[in-house]
Amino acid sequence: IVSSGYCRNDLTEYAGSVHQKVNSDLDTAVSLSWTQGSNVTRFGLSGKYTLDRNASVSAKINNVGQLGLGYSQNLRAGKSTYHSCLASCNN
Repeated sequence: IVSSGYCRNDLTEYAGSVHQKVNSDLDTAVSLSWTQGSNVTRFGLSGKYTLDRNASVSAKINNVGQLGLGYSQNLRAGKSTYHSCLASCNN
C-alpha cells in the first residue's frame, strides 16, 4: 500500500490518495480532495487489470458520476495503442 498527500494554492486545496497492488494483475486506488471554504469533497476510485503481458484494462469513477474505461495494448517494441472513453452516469 502506498499513500500520498499534498496541499497547494496557499494551503487552500488538500488531497490524498492510497494505491494498492492487490496481486500481480490488479492495482486499485482511491483519491480524496477538498478545497477550503467549500463543503464539497471530491473522490475517485480506480482499478487496472492486466490481461496478459501486452494488454490491460482500466476503469475509474468519481463522485460526479463520470465513468472512465480504458484498454491498452502493446503491439510490438515501441508501438502501443490506447483506447478510452468517458461517460457521464448522471440522470
